[in-house]
Amino acid sequence: MSDVRELKDKAMQLTAKGKLPAALEAWRKVVEVAADDVAARQKVAELLQKLGKSVDAVAAYEDVARRYAEQGQFFKASAVCRLILAIEPKHQRTLALIASLFAKSEKPLPVRPAAVPVAPVAAAAPAAVEDAIDIELEVVAPPTASGLPSIPLFSMLGEAELREVLASAMEVRAYGVGELIVKEGAPGESMFALVEGTVGVFRGHGTSDERRVASMSAGEIFGEVALVSKGLRVATVVTDDSATVLEFPRAAMDQVVAKHPRVGEVLDAFYRERLLANMMRASPVLRGLQDGAKKELARAFQPKTWAAGATIIAEGQAPEAVHVLLRGVCAVKHSSGNSYPDLREGDLFGEISILTGGPATATVTASAPVLTLELAAADFKALVMKDAGAAVTLRHLANARLERTARYDRAHGLPAGPDRRV
Repeated sequence: MSDVRELKDKAMQLTAKGKLPAALEAWRKVVEVAADDVAARQKVAELLQKLGKSVDAVAAYEDVARRYAEQGQFFKASAVCRLILAIEPKHQRTLALIASLFAKSEKPLPVRPAAVPVAPVAAAAPAAVEDAIDIELEVVAPPTASGLPSIPLFSMLGEAELREVLASAMEVRAYGVGELIVKEGAPGESMFALVEGTVGVFRGHGTSDERRVASMSAGEIFGEVALVSKGLRVATVVTDDSATVLEFPRAAMDQVVAKHPRVGEVLDAFYRERLLANMMRASPVLRGLQDGAKKELARAFQPKTWAAGATIIAEGQAPEAVHVLLRGVCAVKHSSGNSYPDLREGDLFGEISILTGGPATATVTASAPVLTLELAAADFKALVMKDAGAAVTLRHLANARLERTARYDRAHGLPAGPDRRV
């Protein structure tokens, strides 16, 4: 082992000094001693490319991509495939290999949300992010024909669809330590997959309220919710160390969808599962719904982004929808000028007015850009209020909310009344 380490150190020193032919030979010696070291084989391919030996470089990259793919490392194999296409744009063999190993089998299983964890975990499949970036989602993806592990989202595609995505809608990006990949508040124009390295997910990055809400490592997907919903990023993603990322820009994905419409359907279903899992975790009312109601709910809810200062619910009006606050903070204010406690992430609001049939008695506004999941009043009544367990939880929540409001009214000298609700 020490011999391999010494050979690698020598190879890296030669590379750093720009002595590329000597470095190439040094890395080849590493491969001779450690034949299973795929990273060393990739170094050989990279040096062959830098030395202008394109044919040999493609052959070496093909070998590397095959080895990564056969190990189940889909994103690493895909990144190497992108390097091959940069040299040989019409290359198809590696695309076909990866697609054959990771595309869905002929008998796909239905996609459904898994049990939602009670507490958030630092994983993407994630989570955008952003788009639900800090929530783990386990989607039951179809088994691959090869028997290798299914890859969330990508193993839901057929071979031709997966080849098209890898060939036309994917770019490899390299980041140094502490670099931003996405920024909170920016338009969501791309989806990402982390190939190598680790990243941190932050809210309020660069402000006094900055906090790290999650970490992600290789193999995780983020950014798909903002990509599909065309909303703003609600978190900042920063590299902890050097990282390699696959970027899937919206413009390129749109072109793929134009040729393969089912890619758009799969992406939409995937991001809805992500948001649904986030919503179920966030809301005690919705968490206990039966599976059938959850599936209907996934089709009924709509993600909504609100700019700072936007009115979500207006006092005196009957709310047309119920909202689950996924990201951000909302202010609740009465026309008298008195304010109620802020709504925080995970809060359900608008449901009490729908439950009691009365108008909202306070106005809810976005204190900053926020993301909510909106469910029309009719769908809320049909899918949630008719569920026995959810109805009981909802009634308890409504009573607790009304009692809390009554206490607040008394403390602030507001007139008492049974109809103070949002």
